Amino acid sequence: MKNKFIYTFQLKYVLLLVIATITYSCEERLNYDDQLPSTLNIIESVKIGQTSATIDNLSGVVNFVLPSNTNLSSVVLDIKSPDGVIISPASGTTVNLTSPLELTAKSGDKTRHYIINARVLPNQIAFISDATSIDNILDEDVKAAAQWAKATYGSRFVFIPFSDLTINSLKTVNVVFFFYDTQGTSALPQVSLDKKNVLTQYLVEGGKMLLGGMATSYAEVIGRDKSGLLTIKGNGIGFVDAGTWSIDGGVNFQNDQRNNPIYNFTQVISTDSNGYFPVINGGYKEDHNNLWDLGSLLGPGHQKGQFAEFENLYGGKVLAVWSGVTDECCPGIIEFKSNSVYAGTIIAIGIGGMEWAMNDGRTNIYASNIQGIYRNSIDYLGTK
Repeated sequence: MKNKFIYTFQLKYVLLLVIATITYSCEERLNYDDQLPSTLNIIESVKIGQTSATIDNLSGVVNFVLPSNTNLSSVVLDIKSPDGVIISPASGTTVNLTSPLELTAKSGDKTRHYIINARVLPNQIAFISDATSIDNILDEDVKAAAQWAKATYGSRFVFIPFSDLTINSLKTVNVVFFFYDTQGTSALPQVSLDKKNVLTQYLVEGGKMLLGGMATSYAEVIGRDKSGLLTIKGNGIGFVDAGTWSIDGGVNFQNDQRNNPIYNFTQVISTDSNGYFPVINGGYKEDHNNLWDLGSLLGPGHQKGQFAEFENLYGGKVLAVWSGVTDECCPGIIEFKSNSVYAGTIIAIGIGGMEWAMNDGRTNIYASNIQGIYRNSIDYLGTK
């Protein structure tokens, strides 16, 4: 009797497993027709502006994540499909995506159905700080950066002290901007470290961060930069230098990055006759670098190919170094792209010459390049 019971139980289990498998397979193939070659009535791509959708032809789901300034009630679809396939609504049609929209792809008497879903990214740009307000920021570079962000983004700008920083306060924030600078130490304020879990969760869930100055090390704090190579740090009192300092976006790279969005997304950044981007003119300079030293990657010494190796190992694309550096030595701007753990993206700008305020009161004639690179970075991140 015992063996018979076990056999009956096993048979029932197998039957249930077979039924579940068939049911699952049917659900997964709702948008599939065995009688029609799969290449005939699929949608190859759907775009709105420069944003491409993710398409699941099997389930018939098309998903858009659109920039924060998108008007969902009036968007133009740009659709590509194989020749002979009739799409409805047709490519070039203006549609309302405030609610899911049905789309069909027809070839002969066979039709495949799709549903387009769209959501708009949050639109706020948040400057986070250890100060309670912009007026209370002590460092002149940090204050100038915050004032610039407020003036540039207007109603989209929000100032969030670390003391008020929570996941809930970041719900409407598209890009977090953290710029930090001080003298005598490169350590970040403890109040920022206390919010590690909040900003880690924000980045894991797809939030974007622009880190400037000494704040570049926050990519390490939240675990995105695991290289341990952010070792070149300056925090001295500064000095007078009559020369113009510039950065290189690719003149001496194996893979030129001067067409990267941080140099042209919203504002085109001007170069000098050598192809470098000037960032600060002659005068007093603090030179508070926060740079990565990649010398150990392909050692000994510094050599070409290290930028590619850094990206391969740590997912960080090098976008700038100091001008005149002919090997791939010491990155000053890096984009840490999304990966399987962190859905969000970080751009970290640690080049010391990209100062926001001149200590000697002069006008930096290249300030627009600094502002432009930061704005391009924010606006580009805002589309990710």
